[in-house]
Amino acid sequence: MPFLLRALILWLHLLAAITWIGGLVFQVLVVFPTLTRPTPTAERIRFGLSLEARFRRLVWPVVGLVLFTGLVNLMNVWYAAVETAGSVSTTFAWVLSVKLGLVLSMIVLQAIQQLFVQPRRVAALHGWSAGMPEAPAPLVQWQRLALVLYSVLLGLAGNVVLCAVFLRA
Repeated sequence: MPFLLRALILWLHLLAAITWIGGLVFQVLVVFPTLTRPTPTAERIRFGLSLEARFRRLVWPVVGLVLFTGLVNLMNVWYAAVETAGSVSTTFAWVLSVKLGLVLSMIVLQAIQQLFVQPRRVAALHGWSAGMPEAPAPLVQWQRLALVLYSVLLGLAGNVVLCAVFLRA
């Protein structure tokens, strides 16, 4: 594969990964602290949920791009390794399998968060009437679970980046 095409594929892979991880960082460091102030308001929580819904429209195409470009990068590295050394080192294969497991775990957690937790948060928000001074208990519980899921996703993303550094070394 020509060098410019390999560089473009790698650049797209990095851009998609940065978009995915950057969106997670935004959720954890900007949206959730706003939602967990001492007196959360329904408007603030609706705004946070709308930001998450906007992120959801972006996340799945980005995940698809990460998977596709990662596969193309893997085929390039595999081909180059077989051409030069005859085989791939066991350390490379081990780190790659850990990285793939982490990425698949991230995809599963992202799907759980967006397909299971998010709708329940929205439903619990609809149960918050205008006269209630505090958020209903189910909404608080779903908010906490969403924060835990996003935090675990960020931890997994950090480990994926670490594996990527090891693979490039």
